[in-house]
Amino acid sequence: MTLNLPPRVETSDTGALNAAEGAHGGRLATVISALAFVFSGLSYYESALKAPELEIYVPPIVQYARDGGGDTELFAVPVTVVNGGSNTGTILALELTVEATEAKDEYDKKKSYYSAFFGEHPRDPAALNKAFAPIAIPGRATYTETIRFYPQGNPLPRLVRDAGNYRFTLKALVAGVDRPGLFDRWLGPKAPDPLVFERKLPYLSDQHLNFRRGSVSMHAADWRPTSSTGK
Repeated sequence: MTLNLPPRVETSDTGALNAAEGAHGGRLATVISALAFVFSGLSYYESALKAPELEIYVPPIVQYARDGGGDTELFAVPVTVVNGGSNTGTILALELTVEATEAKDEYDKKKSYYSAFFGEHPRDPAALNKAFAPIAIPGRATYTETIRFYPQGNPLPRLVRDAGNYRFTLKALVAGVDRPGLFDRWLGPKAPDPLVFERKLPYLSDQHLNFRRGSVSMHAADWRPTSSTGK
């Protein structure tokens, strides 16, 4: 015998429950889609749009030397530049300011030096010098080179007159937009913070520096490298 059952009728509570579940599922799908869009945008920004972020590192040892028969002093500083952005960053020039922190008088206590040549100070005065040129660091890349800094203007009198502690300030001039707009300010290159560090000159020998064209190692007190991140 066949039973003819009446059709199922949903109560108002059951219909409301199903509607709530459908709305909840729709909101969840919307949230998931929004998160996927945000992560996709962040991934694209990190891989393609992120502006150059240059950080400078200096090892615990730099070299002090002299050129021109002893009249021109120079500093040979090994520099490492790390680009944390995804676009190429270009350093147009580097400027080094050195201060004799233990000088007894204020006269010529501080002096500025410009990035003149690449490479260590050569012992042979006839050796060819590789002139400094702008440094382009691709995104997520690292660049390392020794930079020789020479005095800006008249090299005399020399700043370094005795052994002791000296404070260095290294600044980088980075290529950018002359008149940046709002978009350029957000995505434009960011120059690294000035790098301040101290190094100790253990001794000073005119014969070694002037006649042998040698160099003297200046070291950090803790023998640790220094970075513009402060870490």
